[in-house]
Parts: sequence; C-alpha cells; structure tokens
Amino acid sequence: MKQRVGIIGVGQTGYARRHPEYSSAELIWRSAQEALEDAKVDIEDVDFVVAGIAPDALAGENSVERTAMLGRGKPFVRVNTGGVTGSSAAFAGATYVASGRAKMTLVVALERMGQAATSQRVFNTIFDPVYEKDFPLTTITMAALRASMLMRLYGYTERHWATIAARNYRNALKNPLAQIHRELTADDILASELLAWPIHKYEACPMSEGAVAVVMANEDVVGSRSVAWMQGFASRSDAYAMGDRIHRPEGHLVDLLSLKLAAAEAYGQAGITAPRDEIDVLELYAPFSSAEAMTYPALGMCAALEGPGFVDVQDTDLTIPRINPSGGPQAANPVSATALVRIAECALQVRGAAGERQVDGVRRAVATGQGGATQFSTVCVLGSEKTD
Repeated sequence: MKQRVGIIGVGQTGYARRHPEYSSAELIWRSAQEALEDAKVDIEDVDFVVAGIAPDALAGENSVERTAMLGRGKPFVRVNTGGVTGSSAAFAGATYVASGRAKMTLVVALERMGQAATSQRVFNTIFDPVYEKDFPLTTITMAALRASMLMRLYGYTERHWATIAARNYRNALKNPLAQIHRELTADDILASELLAWPIHKYEACPMSEGAVAVVMANEDVVGSRSVAWMQGFASRSDAYAMGDRIHRPEGHLVDLLSLKLAAAEAYGQAGITAPRDEIDVLELYAPFSSAEAMTYPALGMCAALEGPGFVDVQDTDLTIPRINPSGGPQAANPVSATALVRIAECALQVRGAAGERQVDGVRRAVATGQGGATQFSTVCVLGSEKTD
C-alpha cells in the first residue's frame, strides 16, 4: 500500500425496528455529519464517497443513495455484497486512500429493511436453486441446521447458545445506540419460544434500521487527530452451495473456511501471530449465538473442540479478548450496515471513544463480516499503532 489508512471519524444514528421519523437521506446525513464532525473536517474536504446499501427490494426504496447526494460532484460508488456490504464499502474506501487516489474518503452504510415488504421473500431465495431449493430453508432454519451440527460435532449445548446471547444483551445495556435494552439471563433465553430447534427467540438478531459512517484518511490528513489505524483487512469467498462445504478436508460447513482464510490474511498484514493474546476486542457479525461460536476457531481463539470451554470462561478469564462490547448484532442488526457498525465500534474502542461500553486499554480490535449463507467473510484489524 502506498499510504497508511486511519479512521478519524465515526457517526451512527442509533438503531430501531423502524425509523419512520427520518427519510433515508436524513439517516445517511445524520450519520455522515456526525462522522465528519468527529473527524473535524467538512464534506468538501472529502475526495471520494462510498455507500453500502442493499438492493432496492430490501430497502423498499428505489435508488436510495441518490436521495442523499453526499458531496455534490464528488466521485461516488454504491456497494452491495449482502451481509458484508458494510465492510466491503469500508474496504473500498480504504483502498482509495491506500492507493493514493484519495487523501480522505467518507464511507456510509444504510439499512431500511423495516419499510420493505419483500425482505423475507428475498432472504428465502439466497440458497442454491438446484440442490437446496427443495429444502424449507430460511435464514433461521439455516442457523438451526448449523447449530445442531456444532452440538453434534463439538459438544455445544443449548445453554452455551443462551450464555453467549446473555452476554451480548448485558453488554448492550451500556450502548445507547442498541435497539434492544433488556437484561436477559441464560435461563430467560432458554425459556423463550423456539424458532427452529435449537434456536430460541432471544438467540436471534432483531430486524433493524439505521445508518453508520466513518471517515478514513492518510497519514498527512490524520496529523494529531485521534485515529484507529487499519492494520490489516481481507475478504474471502467460498462455495455457494452449502452441501459443497460439508465433510471436505479443508473445513466443514461450520468451520467457516472463508473467515479463517480472511483472518490469516488480515493478521499477516497486521503482524499478528498469537491472536488470542494480541487482540483486545472482537466485534463479531454473528446474528445468532451459534453463528458467533463458529467464528472462534476461525479467528484463532481456540480449537474447534475447545469451543464450549471457551464460552464457559469468557466472563471470568480477563486474558481473552472482550467480545461484542457494543452488544453485537443480537442487540441491533441493520444488515447492510452491520459489518460497518462492527468496524466503527472497533475504531471507537481503539480511540478510547466508546463511552460507557469502552474496554480499558484497547490497543487492537478486530471486526468481522459474514454474507450470504456465510460464503462471504471479511476481517478488519484496527490498532492504535501504524504497521509497515
């Protein structure tokens, strides 16, 4: 890379089931303006704008990005890659700065799914049309399929899923932007209704709307500003059909090969050799508790068979990274924005600007993204120091 890239501004609207009080343009501008003010710059200082927005059928609105007109006359691109839309937009913005084509980029991501009547029908068509069309797969039954595989292969129980969710809800109580603020214990979660065994209602993410923005800049622009340096970022794709990812030597369906490969690349760029010891915070895009558990081995936190034990010690072992201090996607999941939310939250943690949800002494944080039927994965490493 020609230029090192740092995040110097973060803005978020807060997240809710719906935001009828704001137009899409207003949501975009509210997050963008907050990020620009945080960075102490103006929209006229930005060289390039990237917007991460879902297809119109999921947004319930035609050409959402045109309503905002961020930076009149500036180069602009719209990005959509499913659940990793937010991180793909961030990587696009970072690449423009790293390549020297821009000194500063503004990256925004928006989700308006609450106003789209077609969203669930769209989600129900993401599976392979030849091999998987005859199965009653939805995003929830897909998660249930994998949760049951994890239980059979690696020894997880329903209580492990509930324990993960309870921690995320507990963390969300400190995050004023989260959609869900409820103190739910593992017993409360296990008592909630079953959506598809073994997934209980409160183990699943909500449907959310909202917008998030970050300002990225090169070293010259950063100057003395508070910054989170992008030490490494990578994305990987896997086979489309889930059946092609079962029982293969390089990794089972629940082993998240694409995330493992993305992590290896991003860690290599950042110089990370012992991730469990060198990372302080993880912000994981995992819309179900079981989906979060799948990320642990792929990110180098533990071996696959050690996953249940890793869950058991998360609240007591202070030497391991703090996971989802924002509450994660189980507290708010604006799909097309959520991977950028993870990056934004990591930037706040590294900059010491996360408010009540701040973790002490954060020097390095890692954000992940997952898209499609988890065949798309992204990993972004943010740190307080520049890397070569």
